[in-house]
Amino acid sequence: MAVANSPAWRCLHYSAKALWGDMRATLTSFNNGDISAALSQLKHRGWTSSTTLAKALRQLEAGGFLRVTRKTVGVEKGSKVCNLYRFTDIEVFEQPKKHIPAVKATRDWEGFATLTEAERAIAEASVPEPMSPEKLAARKKRTLQKLHRDDAETAAMARFDAAETAVRGGGVTAETAPITGPPKGQISKSGNYLEHV
Repeated sequence: MAVANSPAWRCLHYSAKALWGDMRATLTSFNNGDISAALSQLKHRGWTSSTTLAKALRQLEAGGFLRVTRKTVGVEKGSKVCNLYRFTDIEVFEQPKKHIPAVKATRDWEGFATLTEAERAIAEASVPEPMSPEKLAARKKRTLQKLHRDDAETAAMARFDAAETAVRGGGVTAETAPITGPPKGQISKSGNYLEHV
């Protein structure tokens, strides 16, 4: 496999290699150029972070393994469709409904002659673009709401034992009863089984 022996492949982070494999698993005979990398579609393959996904996509593009066939403005700006990608080592067939032209295999990853060139290109792609001043101004610092509890809500509550109350001849109060945990053999609020007190 020529892709795995290239200098660009050796410089990729493990997340980028994993993404390449996950996207490659969706490839059929005719859908190169119509490959998406939406987080919603990759969640079932273990992808949970949009930041890691974006970084891996940037590295794969910088290394010449993927190219964008349909560029959108992004979901945050109201786009209802995602970017589409093609693998550069496989031919793309024309897909008129999605406005994807036919493209021969370009093998862009072969353009890196040395490991140093590939490392530099992938390192530059790994750094995210800085936020625009408009985005920074729109982002407000949110503080957590502080809750003030009443003393009555936080007072220790004792376990009520009917047999003990009958023997003493009076009610059990927070001052007279010992504070103990749940009875032996019960399940606590966290779901743990309690074997002893």
